[in-house]
Amino acid sequence: MCMIAVALALAAGGGEAYADTNAVAPAPAPISVQVSDWNGFQKQSFVINGHLAYVVIPKIAAPGKPWVWRTSFPDYMPVVDLALVRQGWHIGYIEVLDLLGADSALDLMDQYYAQVRTQWGLAEKMALEPCSRGGLPAYRYATRHPERVACIYGDVPVMDFKSWPLHWWQDKDAQWPNVLRAYGFKNDADAMAYTGNPIDQLAPIAKAKIPIRHVICLSDQVVPPEQNTLEAKRRLRKLGSDLEVVSVKESNEFWGHHFPYPDVFGSVRFIMDHTYVLPQGHEYFQLRDGLANCRAKFETEKRGRVVFYGGSITFNPGWRDELMQYLRERFPQTQFDFVAAGIPSLGSVPHAFRLERDVLAGGPPDLIFVEAAVNDHNYDSYPKRSDLARRGMEGVVRHLRLADPTTDIVELHFAHDQDLTTYRDGKDSYTIAAHEQVAARYGCPSLDLSHEVSDRINAGEFTWAGDFRDIHPSPYGQQLYANSLTRMLDAAFAAPGGPRPHALPKPLDKFSYFNGRFGSLTEARVGAGFTLDPNWKPTDGRATRDGFVNVPALVATAPGAEFEYAFTGRGVGLLITSGPDAGIVESSVDGVGWKAIDTFTPWSPALHLPWAIMLADGLSGGHHTVRVRIASGHNPQSTGTALRVQQLLLN
Repeated sequence: MCMIAVALALAAGGGEAYADTNAVAPAPAPISVQVSDWNGFQKQSFVINGHLAYVVIPKIAAPGKPWVWRTSFPDYMPVVDLALVRQGWHIGYIEVLDLLGADSALDLMDQYYAQVRTQWGLAEKMALEPCSRGGLPAYRYATRHPERVACIYGDVPVMDFKSWPLHWWQDKDAQWPNVLRAYGFKNDADAMAYTGNPIDQLAPIAKAKIPIRHVICLSDQVVPPEQNTLEAKRRLRKLGSDLEVVSVKESNEFWGHHFPYPDVFGSVRFIMDHTYVLPQGHEYFQLRDGLANCRAKFETEKRGRVVFYGGSITFNPGWRDELMQYLRERFPQTQFDFVAAGIPSLGSVPHAFRLERDVLAGGPPDLIFVEAAVNDHNYDSYPKRSDLARRGMEGVVRHLRLADPTTDIVELHFAHDQDLTTYRDGKDSYTIAAHEQVAARYGCPSLDLSHEVSDRINAGEFTWAGDFRDIHPSPYGQQLYANSLTRMLDAAFAAPGGPRPHALPKPLDKFSYFNGRFGSLTEARVGAGFTLDPNWKPTDGRATRDGFVNVPALVATAPGAEFEYAFTGRGVGLLITSGPDAGIVESSVDGVGWKAIDTFTPWSPALHLPWAIMLADGLSGGHHTVRVRIASGHNPQSTGTALRVQQLLLN
């Protein structure tokens, strides 16, 4: 059932007021639609009582199906609408423009509202978007139904038909008779005595505290600002409300009525901020210490170094590209240095050790996005898997903060289909739990996309198999990630507070890899069977990862081959390539015992992939020596006993 309010109009001449009786009307039956294209998006058109109407469908609906209702000239400079539909907003329209906001127009708008709420499931509150004369139906509808309006974004909207069309010579003869006919006025005197124009009926809008933003030109002769937007602003202030005005000084196009839109990005975010429907009643990000430091750099110094640090989901195109575009648009005067530092297959442990080379060698970032929740499942079979996830992520975060305490760090938790099953069983993801410990400890904003995807799948918004398809998201999933990220950034950049160094608490785990670094392969003491190949590449035709082929590697294929390495620190490991013939490695630190690790992975049969293994952890600080050798046995699925070491991991 759909709640349809009944509007009661007082007699013309004495002004208008509206009362919502909260009457319940039957939900309208589904209506047939015709499908066409609208700027690359699907438009579903239909007819209500002879009036053309439609809904533009986003490729990926935002949670709760928020929407913007354009009330006029839907194809005129739809730059704001295009940005919104890309972000998941539906766009609504019904052709009632010639009725110029009369009650008959509002009645049709009521029918349209009921139809799109029932048939398309659009959100209860929408953004009204009037352009020019569309201000008449938009504002009068907001007066009739303030409870349905989340915000109003107007492009030079008409607020008083006594201004336009009455005082605009080009439209007066054609449009003033339409005003008399639509409103049922007997003559000009009736129309001039009318007090139901938007400019006269702002009290319900002010009482409902509906946010309003208008874009105007101060030299507009068609819809003069003084009689429309600026007069509305003055009256709203007297009512305890306000209206945000974004203006251009002058334009030579169509008597100042047309002009290039200023601050399109701000208008888009204004609508998004006020119409977004919280999924499951809450957001999936935590801002903690926020992003005031990088915001200050972007705004005041007009520069910014932004790093995207993760595995294949960061390496692949998609959300990263959308985020770069978002930052360029939000900070248009800022010169950005974007660093793509994603390497497929790698999680937080190798991230901690490669940080010096892949991030800090170019200088500390102002803002870094770190993701590893998916690839940290590489260690599912390890008894200390949670320790590895925590030590790896703390290694990244603490190392960054030691290098520069002003660096803002965002932790991203992407979706793994395995975690979706875990949630259904009432459990949590150990990788995300470990990373959230670090985020909370160091005040890092974090975004739990894994839980958002799970909740929205359970709510029937989309499916994993049909829409997301894989842990490497389809374009659908990449856009969903990007949309959620920009919502988080909107909130973070809008938060109060100025720049300040982040606090550096005691480590969660003193054995975390915040001293992580690469050792030199040339310093290894190579024994029988191992060689240092200056340009290793496989000969079996299997796929490889960029950066892990045609590079130096310690290589051996026979059991018993060994090397040793002297180091200082609390831990040591290897970054290897694990292919179809990967063997079992044994290690001993300071001559104490031997530890065996199978380096063959589920992906090894088809790919020589980078893989990090920790040989020893939790050592006392100081000098140590590790011996590494190849065991005689191997995984039943492996074709050999090879070990190819790309990097020595030292902590």
